[in-house]
Amino acid sequence: MPDKRALNSVLGTVDNTVGGIAFGTVVPANMRRYIYKIKTANQFAGANQLQFGHITAPAAGVILDYIEHAVQYDMWNDPDELKEDALPIYILPAGSRPWGLASAAGNIFTLIVYEDAP
Repeated sequence: MPDKRALNSVLGTVDNTVGGIAFGTVVPANMRRYIYKIKTANQFAGANQLQFGHITAPAAGVILDYIEHAVQYDMWNDPDELKEDALPIYILPAGSRPWGLASAAGNIFTLIVYEDAP
C-alpha cells in the first residue's frame, strides 16, 4: 500500500482546443500512473463539460470520464477526502499523459494527485 503523504500532484489548464490539452509529465516506461484524486474548477461563464483521460502522441485522447460543471466556478472534487487505504480512481498506461478537453471556450483548472508505480 503506497504512503499517500508521498504522492505527486500536477495542475493543468484545459480548454476547448481541437484535440484537447495534454498536461503533466509522460508516464515512465514499465510504469502506470495511479490517480487517487481529481479536483476541477470551471472558469467559463456558464456550463462546461470536461472530458478527462489520457493521450499518447500522436494518437487521439482516450476518454476515461465526463465531468459536468453547471455554472462558472463550479468545482468537482473526487474523492472529498483522500484516505490512506484509498484505491486509484483512474490508471494511465506507460507512455501516456493526462489529457482533457472542455466543451466550452473557457478554461477548466484540473488538479490530479497521483503516483507512478509498476
